[in-house]
Amino acid sequence: MLPTEIEYEDLRAKYREEDARGIPMSVRERYERALANLRVQLRREPHARPLGETLVELGALDRAGLQQGLADQHLRANGELLGEILLSLNLVKEEALLEALRRQASAN
Repeated sequence: MLPTEIEYEDLRAKYREEDARGIPMSVRERYERALANLRVQLRREPHARPLGETLVELGALDRAGLQQGLADQHLRANGELLGEILLSLNLVKEEALLEALRRQASAN
């Protein structure tokens, strides 16, 4: 599970300082930083169709599952993207999520 946003920012500041001193970050830390940057980029990009709607259209997710994922996203309020939540709840398969993201990107 990923750290909360405040914990993440504290860690990020710590590792940025260590990088500046020449202390390398671990693979996990680099992954977490890259994931956070990806989340920021994805939130900035306008999408022609929401991811959940695309998954429903593909038949990879039903409306009840979409509502469950959206509710869980609201409850977690930790910056996780809907796709991450749907995967963690086992409501969609990774292949279906990737296909939905491809369609979403090609529609822009």
